[in-house]
Amino acid sequence: MGPKVKFTREQIIDAAFEIAQTEGIDSITMRKIAEKMGGSVAPIYVNFKNVDELKDALIEKIISISRRFITEENTGNPFRDIGNASLRLATEYSVIFRDLIVKGGKYMHGYDEKMTPVLIEEMQRDPELNGFSVDELKTILLKMRIFQLGLSTMAANGLLPKEYTKQEMTDILSSTAADVIMSAKLRKGFLSK
Repeated sequence: MGPKVKFTREQIIDAAFEIAQTEGIDSITMRKIAEKMGGSVAPIYVNFKNVDELKDALIEKIISISRRFITEENTGNPFRDIGNASLRLATEYSVIFRDLIVKGGKYMHGYDEKMTPVLIEEMQRDPELNGFSVDELKTILLKMRIFQLGLSTMAANGLLPKEYTKQEMTDILSSTAADVIMSAKLRKGFLSK
């Protein structure tokens, strides 16, 4: 008998991520990961007590990707960067995005709990959003997310017109964000009616 193959925690998460990208998060099993990595399930169980713990680690990886996408957008408008990062996640990782949205009760709560504070912090850096309280920013974020998730879901599922470009998605997202922010400013009395 040869030496046992050892896998790092990160290698296991990466293999799970590859499976999730093509088959969905629910398709992940310890056996599939072992097959993908060319070994047995034993080294996987050394790192994760069960598949749910592994899926939690996978959600952490997805959060890390979301944060990286926000940072990479870096347009100088953090609120716009959030929306563009979401569109990017939806188009580059459409199967995972659909699982997060459609099976939200299963996966989105952990994602939201960790990402909302990050998003609010980004919004606080946005000059367009100066003067709003954290609660007001949460309301603005929710309104925008309702639209953005709809647009991202349509993009992830190929429901937009075929000729609709990424730039056009970005433009409609920016336009809607401007409308939401202007409406909030009017309500708060920052602008005269």
